[in-house]
Amino acid sequence: MLSALLALAIPSILCVESFTPSSPSLSVRRRHEQHDRPHSPSPPLLHSTPFDLDMYDTLNPNDDDDDLDASSNPFQPKASNNNFASDRLPLAVSPSTRLVVGINKYSHDTTLCAADLHSGQVLFALSKERMTRKKHDGGNVASLVELCLDALDLDVDNIHKVVMNNHHHRISVVESNVGHMEWEEGLGMNGGVEDGYSDEYNLLEGVEDKMEVSHHLAHAYSAAAQCPFDKGMIVVMDGMGETWRTMRRAVEDGDETYVSDLTLCGGGGSGIQFIPSDIEERAKTSYFDWREAETVYTFTKDDKHLTIKPVFKRFSEENSPPTLYNHGFENMDSLGAVYSRASSHIFGDWNACGKVMGLAPWQGHVWDSDNKENPQQQLTADVMEEPIFDGALYTEKDGEGLRINKSSMMGLPFIARIDPDMFDEEGTMVRTKRYDFDDNDYVPPKSSNDAAANSVDEANNIDDTKPPSKQLPTKVALDAISLASRIQTDLETVAMDFVQHFKEETGETNLCLAGGVALNSVLNGRLSRELGFENTFVPPYPGDDGVAVGCCAFGLFGGISRDDDESSSEEQKEEEDATIVLPSLWNETLSPYLGPMPTNMAIKEAIAWAAPWLDVELIQDESKRNDMIVEELASGGVVAIYNGRSELGPRALGHRSILADPRKKGLVRFINEFVKKRESFRPFAPSCLAEEAGNWFDLGEHAAANNNNVSPYMGITAQVKESKRVMIPAVTHVDGSSRLQTVTSEANPSYHRLISAFFKATGVPMVLNTSFNTLKSEPITETPRNAVRSFLSSMGTIEMLVMGDYVIKRKEANIRTLLGEEQKNGMMTPPSFPKRAGAVKYQTTFSAGLDDEDDSSGSKTVVQMPDRPMHNEKDDGWFEILDDLEGQLLGICDGTVGVNEIMTQFTAMAEEENYDKITDADQFMAESIMSRLVRLYEHTLISW
Repeated sequence: MLSALLALAIPSILCVESFTPSSPSLSVRRRHEQHDRPHSPSPPLLHSTPFDLDMYDTLNPNDDDDDLDASSNPFQPKASNNNFASDRLPLAVSPSTRLVVGINKYSHDTTLCAADLHSGQVLFALSKERMTRKKHDGGNVASLVELCLDALDLDVDNIHKVVMNNHHHRISVVESNVGHMEWEEGLGMNGGVEDGYSDEYNLLEGVEDKMEVSHHLAHAYSAAAQCPFDKGMIVVMDGMGETWRTMRRAVEDGDETYVSDLTLCGGGGSGIQFIPSDIEERAKTSYFDWREAETVYTFTKDDKHLTIKPVFKRFSEENSPPTLYNHGFENMDSLGAVYSRASSHIFGDWNACGKVMGLAPWQGHVWDSDNKENPQQQLTADVMEEPIFDGALYTEKDGEGLRINKSSMMGLPFIARIDPDMFDEEGTMVRTKRYDFDDNDYVPPKSSNDAAANSVDEANNIDDTKPPSKQLPTKVALDAISLASRIQTDLETVAMDFVQHFKEETGETNLCLAGGVALNSVLNGRLSRELGFENTFVPPYPGDDGVAVGCCAFGLFGGISRDDDESSSEEQKEEEDATIVLPSLWNETLSPYLGPMPTNMAIKEAIAWAAPWLDVELIQDESKRNDMIVEELASGGVVAIYNGRSELGPRALGHRSILADPRKKGLVRFINEFVKKRESFRPFAPSCLAEEAGNWFDLGEHAAANNNNVSPYMGITAQVKESKRVMIPAVTHVDGSSRLQTVTSEANPSYHRLISAFFKATGVPMVLNTSFNTLKSEPITETPRNAVRSFLSSMGTIEMLVMGDYVIKRKEANIRTLLGEEQKNGMMTPPSFPKRAGAVKYQTTFSAGLDDEDDSSGSKTVVQMPDRPMHNEKDDGWFEILDDLEGQLLGICDGTVGVNEIMTQFTAMAEEENYDKITDADQFMAESIMSRLVRLYEHTLISW
């Protein structure tokens, strides 16, 4: 009789009118399909939900999908030409290898870069955030050093030289007192709050050759040592660098373990223009200290020698105690610090400057108001007339030097504002996202009267009308646009003047950019196109992750620069070269793909870890895989790529990327809101074939001489040609700009072949590219498990994950398998027993209102299951369950009971009761049980 009850319940579950899926992505995906996909029949949805009414009908009872022979088993390794390693250590080097290790530590963006002392080849580089899953993670390097040595199959004794930087304080001073470090570790304070602080792999006490390089000098080396030209100018602009006192004291003490710009100039700063010019006197009377703000260098190099000379350095005073939050950074007066203050003011995050850059172009955009009383009313951000900073960085003349006015960033920050337009007439907050808005041309997908879409929105407290209407900016969003536009304009004005001045002063025609400000691709684009430089180089990691690369380069090629003067004769230089064996300088730019190489074993283990929720196909033919990706992209789908070694730096460059079709504008909101879970105003980048880039983007007069490969690391923003903008709206920002990645067959052959396949199929030589991460505030995926977890956490918004030779899709919650209605070899299979993914912990909180009618009364239950693939350690993995029924079902699913037994426990039915005694309550309970089992399955809490 229970089977009869299930027979009644299942059609209702499969019917979209009565089933409430767990993820908003499922219905929204359908909406954007209607808007962007072609009208030809669409392929089946690729996410896990019994969404299709004809699910039973599409199953062929003669299919025998589980009867896989060895040739079709995705877990059987085969020979392949992919970018993944065999099961031996793929990056292992000779045991006699001696390493030079560059490190940025005890600050944000802790990073390590290791190279071969004799050849100069960079063997490994990784930022700590990729391991810990904490964006911009800082602290010690014990885990990084251990991972690096394990990957290279070396020991700590193979490290010959270590070069380090931490711009907050000297490293050697802290690490000279290991006993105190252990004391801090015991109390969990300062650096000791984290494991590994006093560990051998962090201190590297056995390495005799250890030194420190000042912050801006490390930035300079990261660019000059690998740029594709042999002379030029380096401009370093960031929030804050080394302190004057640190650099000066090392010179006065004759400290040979520390090198700074002052060291390069004989100790006194001779030949450098300082702002302020009396920095030494001012530093003596400063309450705190002065820090590097902007620096200009010139450099020359040949096969063996790299000579860097500081030309100019501006210092910014510490206006707040450095013991305060973030070292008082937001109250400093460097270009980077003032820009970062705007980031904090708008987003509450000093390191969200990229969002500010993306928000600024909305200045001047006009929205039609939804004011029914005044339909002609329009919305636009006011122009902020008063500059935040202006003037010249390179002079102290009255009225001409840099002027800073922070009055627009005082008082209550925008991120803390709660304005009336965020509430409805009853006082309910309806706009919880301050900066969620569309452009005025946004057209919502056409309504399909999809009841399932409506039920999804209700289940997820989505209060917008169905289908979603165009989102207008809130008042605080308009104010934020004004501020972002003002600070971006001022940055461009001051920096352009600054670089132009020193281009004329030095006569250099090649430009390198480094430091955090060089992450501003809009500024970089203008500097490269408008100032007449023949070549512009921005490394993939201009921020502080690049400091480790610069330290490594200094360890390989640095030392005291030998000026071309009488101090060293040619004979003396030849004698020095004979006694000091230096590796050859890097003869080409470094590959950004320097992270660990995932092994086939690790990939297969990650797939096996989540196998109950994955459909996996082994496709060893790259062209066939590319055809599958292109077909999915062209039909409006979203694809994740996990391929080979990871990129160093903040930008995904085709190895850890989410890809989509740049022709489909509806994907902008879809990916922002449901895949990336972030503000809808943010733009997306195109990865474009370099040989085709000049036909689609305005690249400047010198681009053709460089084969149009002007932005291989997504470091430059260019204008999309007006005739092309309508063709690629998903990667064209509101002002017609696009943060471009140019892709060559030499630098990234597999990615180039994929884009070429898309070009052949669509006539568009680019794909939309954004970083592969779907969990809030997480960095780019690193390991195969990270990739699988991120893919599953997208809840079906990413239709396909391509990981090496494996094409992975979300497996449907197959109710027929659960009920034992699947046919295999002509026989009905027995029912499956749902089973938890691991041990579960429950936590229930109760709240009581003032009276029975108070809506604040109620209970909330969350569960924690660390073994489930979608477990998110950042929030301790707590998952809110719908109700007591769902919680009880989770407890029952131990792999020993089937659906019939579960139904018996929750309904009044007995097996011998008559069919006509089935009540509406019984049927409702059966439907509720089945829908909750599906929801638990979709969130990887149970499987069957």
